Amino acid sequence: MKIRMRACALNFNAYHRFVIRVVCCGSIAAVLIVYPAEARAQESEATSLDSLVARTIAANPDLAAAENRATAMRARVAPAGARPDPMLMAGLVNVPVNNFSLSDEDMTMKMIGVSQTIPYPGKLRLARRIAELEADEQSIVTDSVRLAVIRDVKTAYYEAAYIDAALGTANRTDSLASTVIKAANLRYSAGRGVQQDVLRATLEATRLNDSANELIERRRALVERIGSLLGAAPPLLETATIPSTLVHAAVDANPSTIRFSSQTLGAPVANGPLLPLDQLQALAVKQSPQIRRQIVMNTIATTQLELARREHLPDVEFSLQYGQRSGTMTGADNRSVARPDMVSFIVSLPIPLQRATKQSALVRAAEADVVTGDSERRASEALVRSEVARLYSDVSRARTQLALYVKALVPQARASLAASVNAYQSGTGDLTVVLDTQRTLLDMEVGYDRSLTDFAQKVAELDSMVGQETLR
Repeated sequence: MKIRMRACALNFNAYHRFVIRVVCCGSIAAVLIVYPAEARAQESEATSLDSLVARTIAANPDLAAAENRATAMRARVAPAGARPDPMLMAGLVNVPVNNFSLSDEDMTMKMIGVSQTIPYPGKLRLARRIAELEADEQSIVTDSVRLAVIRDVKTAYYEAAYIDAALGTANRTDSLASTVIKAANLRYSAGRGVQQDVLRATLEATRLNDSANELIERRRALVERIGSLLGAAPPLLETATIPSTLVHAAVDANPSTIRFSSQTLGAPVANGPLLPLDQLQALAVKQSPQIRRQIVMNTIATTQLELARREHLPDVEFSLQYGQRSGTMTGADNRSVARPDMVSFIVSLPIPLQRATKQSALVRAAEADVVTGDSERRASEALVRSEVARLYSDVSRARTQLALYVKALVPQARASLAASVNAYQSGTGDLTVVLDTQRTLLDMEVGYDRSLTDFAQKVAELDSMVGQETLR
């Protein structure tokens, strides 16, 4: 039962245009519907990894939200460093309550004035600096989101590439299974075999078909995941493949040129494609968004402490008032004259009566924040170093597994299967041996694809952790 995959597209013009894609695997069909008019546009889009990453960066909603938050934080910098707006005052002063006359009393006046609060020198500068640092922090968060989006889309794409490779391996295995079933039928028809061999060979092919269908469903979920990263309908990802640069970095295609670092048991492959571990750790500590953000947060805490230590220093309020009086008064020559207008100038200072329980408490809190931030930075650096070392080890292990597959396991499994099939077809072999070697070869080839995918995914994680491409 040969696994055959085919696709057809049907266009319907109603309220929307959509494409129905039918993927067949044996007797099982999976229907994928792409909505709505984007179908034709998607068909013309390149589905290579680079174009997919570029589209995701341009359209990812989480990244767009982070960028907008960074823009908003940057717009708050200037207001944070601006002095308070002046206050305009207007009113009636010293109006008698017995008759509410504006001319009976000498001190009754109509007043207009303006006041301005001047923060103590340095406070506005510190407030603006804190706003700038908070904007810088959000920019780093945006970088972190961007790296995470790139990592996630690459990881999903590489997993789809693994499934496509595994389906190709299953297809080749199914072709061989058809040959085995045919040989079993011939031996049974000639009286040199038993019907149980035919049934067992057919059962093995059925299991392969079930595995292929599981892979198809997993791929559908991965494409949906990529669509969620795009914030749009799932892309038409025809065939995903690991980029050749990663394949060449992972393993040498020529088994004879593969070298291990030593002859001891468990020795890794020599000539790794990554920078040395200590260099990667140093780069990660310097460039990792996690560490950069922690450093900025520590600077914010230090600046807030400096501002808290100035909180008890007085902000000065100046006010200038003009009062216009109505009515007349008796002058020095006993003649009635108009009451003169008045001008007032006032300076106000706050009295920090609660300094011990207010301003001093804020200083203690800010000091604790500085100490906490420094501890968190050291913990983050240790965590980043540990994660880089783990990923470095995972990449090395995947390369070693690939080298073993290429140099020994896959060639040996292929030779063993060919010998068992030839023996069975000639009438001297046993079906159990054929099925066992066929299953072993399938495991080896799928294991190679799995290790190659693990290598690519771990490199993507390492790139995200370090903040740059880590392959030489």
